Amino acid sequence: MTVRIGVDTGGTFTDVVLYDAATGEIHITKTPSTPPNFDEGVLTGIDKILEKTDTDPSTVSFLSHGTTVGTNAVLEGDIPDLGLITNEGLRDVLEIGDQTRPELYNLQVDKPPALIPRRLRREVPGRLDSAGEIIDPLDETQARAAAESLAEADVDSIVVSCLFSYLEDDHEQRIGEIIERVDSELDYALSSAVYPERREYDRTVTTVLNEAVKIRIQDYLDRLDTGIVDRDLDVPLTVMHSGGGIFGTTQATEFAIRTVLSGPAAGAVATRDVCQTEALGNVIGLDMGGTSTDVSVVEDGDIVRSTEGEINDLPINTPMIDIHTVGAGGGSIVWIDEGDGLRVGPQSAGADPGPICYDRGGTEPTVTDANLVLGRIDPDAFLEGNMSTAAQRARDRFRTEIADPLGESLEKAAMSVLKVANAKMSRQIRKVTVERGQDPASFSLAAFGGAGPLQAAAVGWQMEMDSIVLPQSPGVFSARGLLLADIRLDESQASHSTRPDAEIARSQFDSMEATLVDRFDEQGFERDEVDIEHAIDVRYEGQSYERTVALAGETVTEETLAATVEWFHDVHEQLYGYSMPDEPVELVALRSTGTVETAPLEAQSVDADADAVRTERDVYFEGGFRATPIYRRSGLSIGQRLEGPAIIEEPGCTSLLPPETTANVTDNGNVIVTL
Repeated sequence: MTVRIGVDTGGTFTDVVLYDAATGEIHITKTPSTPPNFDEGVLTGIDKILEKTDTDPSTVSFLSHGTTVGTNAVLEGDIPDLGLITNEGLRDVLEIGDQTRPELYNLQVDKPPALIPRRLRREVPGRLDSAGEIIDPLDETQARAAAESLAEADVDSIVVSCLFSYLEDDHEQRIGEIIERVDSELDYALSSAVYPERREYDRTVTTVLNEAVKIRIQDYLDRLDTGIVDRDLDVPLTVMHSGGGIFGTTQATEFAIRTVLSGPAAGAVATRDVCQTEALGNVIGLDMGGTSTDVSVVEDGDIVRSTEGEINDLPINTPMIDIHTVGAGGGSIVWIDEGDGLRVGPQSAGADPGPICYDRGGTEPTVTDANLVLGRIDPDAFLEGNMSTAAQRARDRFRTEIADPLGESLEKAAMSVLKVANAKMSRQIRKVTVERGQDPASFSLAAFGGAGPLQAAAVGWQMEMDSIVLPQSPGVFSARGLLLADIRLDESQASHSTRPDAEIARSQFDSMEATLVDRFDEQGFERDEVDIEHAIDVRYEGQSYERTVALAGETVTEETLAATVEWFHDVHEQLYGYSMPDEPVELVALRSTGTVETAPLEAQSVDADADAVRTERDVYFEGGFRATPIYRRSGLSIGQRLEGPAIIEEPGCTSLLPPETTANVTDNGNVIVTL
């Protein structure tokens, strides 16, 4: 059993990578995604790669999946019928929200969706104080009445979220027991189990979203598991989570909210791998697919992570890779707004019908169509020639819908489209660099996804970067990340002492470590296989938000805790330009992460074809068309130097080297472009 398979589902394509450790070979394929039944595309991709490589299913030892099901459920508002039981007076917590305002002075701004309608929200008497002590006992009669009324309303599940339950969960546990007595088949979720941290709005929303995604993803994973068994694959399916690790389907269902940003997280893992392989200290990952672009950061060789995210204007509080997403992909629809302004996205043509040039019935011009107009994509080579019959129709449609309304030539209009798309991506890079006190020029740009290597040079120029990395098989790079991701599980608790107290912190970390060990045991791992690290959320007294800082040592002592606080001062200085080392600090939350390393992929040899140059064609750049050599990626040899303008073609991806750039093929087969 030497074969490992990774399957990454995007909005447009499903990418598959197969690695055979016995031969050291990597094979790739792509197949259209199949929304809303994405499992069909996943299973089709597995069938395709097994047939393409003539692989015996019994030799497959590892199968990992990056999914968009959870993300789509939230983005599309596909929330099942849920009920909410909370404290008396807190029924409207989902609508009241917090002090966050997307537009501070706009009184007409749209509020985030409430997720659960008011008619399905119940409140019961009973209250804890901020120390976790009982002020009012739980009214169990009212709790039973609330559970009965929601059961009669035929909800799919009930969310229980009470004030200060992260300190003491007795009331939530008791309400859960009452729900079981009312209806033993009715599901429920306790906020103290899903997200045992401060801020009742964030905790309630996170628990609601977890339960909503759980209901949607459970059936999806069940269908996948059945399909895998039907294909004689005797291997458990693992799922990429937003923290950059993988876990089993049981835990993916229980902690479903952590599957949001599953696919983009795999791209960040692959970015870290190429960063380490090429000895690059800082790299920004630019993952431009068919629907959107995801930006991630690798700093000093490690992925930048966060514990706070947002999707659809709703807070998601769970350990995750810090990923910023913008609606600019190859399939993003190009349109003219009411003010005659050129717009790109966020609407996407998706996989079906896709861009016009895909010849699947699409009628709306897209970024991919713009690249075709400019000669940067060859309709006779891209996607195995499926675009050739629709190329002229794409040009005609682009002219009438975009170029003529703008009063520009066909080519200049297409260039304008790319400039708008590139500007949107550049803004995301500024958010993760300039707005955090970092100089983007100190980073390299790793470009991947089906469309990323076409746009990367222009984005890099805008950000004054010096180099771009075009990794091997960039079109399926995120799927490669699925083969590299470690088994990674996370636990967190609100700190039981706001003041730094080593004894209390050590007790909490011991508790979380025991929980992690049990969770790894469920997946078949012994304690000595697991590497556990700790971190603390710290803030200055009186601040509203905190920063996560790694514990300055393997165990909690007075010395390591003090060193961690000192580190916090340094982090605060870097982010905000000042620190207050003489001011008291508060410990807000404690975090523990367990990791089991996944075996690395052996370095792949790069065997060049006899002739790398396939042909030459006219490609449009600023100033007009230029004769441009077209290279086969498989024909490039180690140490080979390319001069721009040039285009590199390979299955599933086209890379662009503009004029006045140079590129070199590294010993690992990656292409480093110097701007």
